[in-house]
Amino acid sequence: MNLNQIDPLELRRSMRFALDLVAAHRIARGLTLDLQRATAIRETLEERVMLALAEFDMGSMPSTWSWQKAVETLSVEMALQIIREQKNEPQDPAYRSGES
Repeated sequence: MNLNQIDPLELRRSMRFALDLVAAHRIARGLTLDLQRATAIRETLEERVMLALAEFDMGSMPSTWSWQKAVETLSVEMALQIIREQKNEPQDPAYRSGES
């Protein structure tokens, strides 16, 4: 797939649920979720989704296929992978001490 055809705003809109999924996991586990961390997670997710989309052959896709729906599905799977990668990450010190 030609990645130049992808609107960055539409890409982020299609990944919103996946980002919320990772954020909810981090909050539930008491992991750090500051602006820098959230940005890094979004960038990682975008990079992985774009690498996957680059492998798609648009000519072989059915007429009902859309890259937005593909991004929604791919990004959730990749969010779950990011969550698994965070399995052994330590809790935020403020969470452990009861401050929040």
